[in-house]
Amino acid sequence: MAERKSCSSRTGSKELLWSSEHRSQPELSGGKSALNSESTSELELVAPTQARLTKEHRWGSALLSRNHSLEEEFERAKAAVESDTEFWDKMQAEWEEMARRNWISENQEAQNQVTISASEKGYYFHTENPFKDWPGAFEEGLKRLKEGDLPVTILFMEAAILQDPGDAEAWQFLGITQAENENEQAAIVALQRCLELQPNNLKALMALAVSYTNTGHQQDACEALKNWIRQNPKYKYLVKSKKGSPGLTRRMSKTPVDSSVLEGVKELYLEAAHQNGDMIDPDLQTGLGVLFHLSGEFNRAIDAFNAALTVRPEDYSLWNRLGATLANGDRSEEAVEAYTRALEIQPGFIRSRYNLGISCINLGAYREAVSNFLTALSLQRKSRNQQQVPHPAISGNIWAALRIALSLMDQPELFQAANLGDLDVLLRAFNLDP
Repeated sequence: MAERKSCSSRTGSKELLWSSEHRSQPELSGGKSALNSESTSELELVAPTQARLTKEHRWGSALLSRNHSLEEEFERAKAAVESDTEFWDKMQAEWEEMARRNWISENQEAQNQVTISASEKGYYFHTENPFKDWPGAFEEGLKRLKEGDLPVTILFMEAAILQDPGDAEAWQFLGITQAENENEQAAIVALQRCLELQPNNLKALMALAVSYTNTGHQQDACEALKNWIRQNPKYKYLVKSKKGSPGLTRRMSKTPVDSSVLEGVKELYLEAAHQNGDMIDPDLQTGLGVLFHLSGEFNRAIDAFNAALTVRPEDYSLWNRLGATLANGDRSEEAVEAYTRALEIQPGFIRSRYNLGISCINLGAYREAVSNFLTALSLQRKSRNQQQVPHPAISGNIWAALRIALSLMDQPELFQAANLGDLDVLLRAFNLDP
């Protein structure tokens, strides 16, 4: 069970991710986009576009150019406290450049560690997967997912797919779990493959819409949400027949969604909700919440997610989305409560742990933020080590958030440890179990 954080003392509102929250940024997240630019020690490669953007401010990464000394890096990261928008904009540009450089070098170094699937965008499977020949890998993956062991769930789902590449349900759960494990780009690729195999998979369509939202692909998010209506037997009559097939966009664009398109899809969902009368469809309300989130109507999005929660009070992903929306609506204290509830239900929910850390930063509770980031990193590493998988994959966006929190705490020695990726030193410094 996750401890409830008492993050008080508000600071400037930055944002969170949905899966954190609006992950359209390469921010802290690597996050809101909460995107991750993974380190060369990882087995999974994540495209640099995974970094997310926040609502108005962008979280940059404290991972600065390697041409600077660690002291210069620390002082520069520390300057974030005084400089706000200009700092984050500049840091975002530096993060993207660093991500591009890392992507090239990591792609070369990882050739012996990963193989590429047939998926057009390329899903990177772990080659040293101890479960690749496991009988009933899919069922075991579902069991591990229920237990909250996300990294191992991913390994089992990958094994199931390697055994049967046409298993749409395995691709669906792989995508959803990758998103929860703070790996949005891999989630998108897996969900796209699921929908190629099974275009009417409503869970995959909704999950893909959320992932597109998190990575700033608003147009694609709207398309996925419209396809959800189109493929839903209960609501498809609302979509006027048009010539041609909607298809699934493979080339994603970060072009801001046309307001008329967004409003058009929103009208479909509102009409569907009206037709339902007093009956609440939690999936429909989730879609509405995403649409309101896209249009910046955070209070309406909050109402939609709360409505969905009246039907599914134990849905930890809904609590996380509610938290992300509260945070983006400058209600970080309430966001902390929502994230805490998500973690009470699913303690291994890496993304919600990460989001909780971001909210703590927004509230000036830097030590609590660091604790949450370290817990997330430890969970990822511990799971992989227990399964004897070499080079545990750890999200680069969580490291970026951790470096920022440490810089705000004025801890240059610990900032250096984070810069080197020395998790054990940091865990000892904050009295956390390795």
